[in-house]
Amino acid sequence: MGKFDRFFDEGERQRAEPVRGRPPMSVRGLPGGSWVDDGVYRVQSFHSLGAPHGRKILGRPEDMGVMETFGARGSVVFLDLETTGLSGGTGTYAFLCGVGFSSGDDFTVVQFFLEGPSKESRWLRAIDSVIPHDACLVTYNGASFDLPLLRTRHVLSRSSPSWDSAPHIDLLRHARKFYKGRLPSCSLGSMEKNVLGVLRSGEDIPGRLIPEMYAQYLRTRDASPLAGVFYHNEIDIVSLAALYCHVARLMEGASQDGADLVKAGDIWMASGDPGRAEALWDRACEASQARVEAFLRKGFVAKRASDHASARDAFLSALGALREDPRRGADPVAFVLLEELAKIEEHAFKSPEAAMGYTAAALDWLRRNRYILGTSFARMQRSMSRRAMRLRKGFSDES
Repeated sequence: MGKFDRFFDEGERQRAEPVRGRPPMSVRGLPGGSWVDDGVYRVQSFHSLGAPHGRKILGRPEDMGVMETFGARGSVVFLDLETTGLSGGTGTYAFLCGVGFSSGDDFTVVQFFLEGPSKESRWLRAIDSVIPHDACLVTYNGASFDLPLLRTRHVLSRSSPSWDSAPHIDLLRHARKFYKGRLPSCSLGSMEKNVLGVLRSGEDIPGRLIPEMYAQYLRTRDASPLAGVFYHNEIDIVSLAALYCHVARLMEGASQDGADLVKAGDIWMASGDPGRAEALWDRACEASQARVEAFLRKGFVAKRASDHASARDAFLSALGALREDPRRGADPVAFVLLEELAKIEEHAFKSPEAAMGYTAAALDWLRRNRYILGTSFARMQRSMSRRAMRLRKGFSDES
């Protein structure tokens, strides 16, 4: 029996279960589900593990062993809230919580709906009941929003969450490491569209409209318009799980995209595994679209290790790759590389002539690109001009 199977009847594998129990007489229009406590309504759905979700595969999160480096352990549980506001604070509370986890051959999403704020303590208890003691929680921006909000609601309810000491992975932070600067936004919606390739149905409700829709429900007690909110939350959870698996594969280097390999190397270097980082950068050096960045990183690693010959070779390779790409003629990386080569020749190899050659090339690059550098031009020119003056003085002293 799977770890979560105790929460479901044997053989229950349809999208939603029929209504059971005695619902509050005033509430109508909820999607198929069951009342599991006074004021707490549960809906559950199932998604096949190994099936496509957009362009990616929904894998078993526990199989992504690489994520153990970043805190994953035991049961990987995904959590997402729909709330009465987006700013947080004690006046904001959640009314729908989606919890996702693998069970058998399925990825299961359980959603808990709050009938009204007076039942919140029971709703919080219901959420806790499906999060096992060995769980690792995964959210998207949950470190800043979801988990602090739930903790606040527990405090106001004079309770404490059972998951409070559980490890937590905020996937937004990892997604940003791969996609910041490559996508216009790193929101979950942007990840769905641009990375996962998920197209939501017309049933979906934009997140900005959800607080007002719940406020309308509280006035009318008609939950029919909230069907799209349940759908929105469910797909958020499934997309979060698919993105978790995708990010894990990128960290393992399972990509042919040089930019992915460079970013994965950056993550491993920051995590204290330079060997793994350099192996990924070596692969990126073979990808034309990322050779400059990969060689640049290898050069700085060699420089920090005082391996000046390897650093010079890497910086020269990066400069050559940059010059082969006509689209990057004005890339400031060229200045960085020329400056680093000038430093190495002057200080490590005691070759002022070679250093002066790179310094002159850097000053020429500045003159040709001064109008795109803005206020940085004056600072960069002063730095390189001082280097040129020092080198010329050395020539004069020698003569």
